[in-house]
Amino acid sequence: MQRLTMPSPLRATTLALLIGASLAASACAKRSDFPSLARRPAERAYGSAQPVAAPTPDAQAPLPADASIVARVIALTEQARKADAKFEARRASAERAVAAARGAAVGSDAWSVAQIALADLDSARSEGMVAMADLDRMLVAAAQAAVDGPRGDLDAITPAHAQVDDLMRKELATLDSLRGRIGG
Repeated sequence: MQRLTMPSPLRATTLALLIGASLAASACAKRSDFPSLARRPAERAYGSAQPVAAPTPDAQAPLPADASIVARVIALTEQARKADAKFEARRASAERAVAAARGAAVGSDAWSVAQIALADLDSARSEGMVAMADLDRMLVAAAQAAVDGPRGDLDAITPAHAQVDDLMRKELATLDSLRGRIGG
């Protein structure tokens, strides 16, 4: 067992002297030793500037999109629409092949025909995906440019990007549904 010891009278006296000395030293400090926090005349003279109001967005006319960007967006949207038309034209054939392969063994003739029809459908979709990839790249570049500059290009690309994205999502849902109907 440890014994608790009382501090010796010498230690207590030393501690009391140290505390007393530090209090005495702090009492000797004059108020004038520290700088004043009051405003100085120079601060009053230079503090009269008024903040500049930011221009309102309505006051600035938006810059139109670059004509070459608009032409490229139109071409890519048309490319995606043509690919979608091709996809839709091949869809009925793929659905018939998948229906014929339902329940067929993996590797059978019906299963193979369905896989080829799905690959053909996927090929038609890939043409639209090329357009989608280009629109993705253009959208990112326009969004980066719009941070500090005009939004015209971004405003021209965004609706086309959304339209092509909707087409690609619909086609992917169709492919996933058809693939889910057959095994392998």
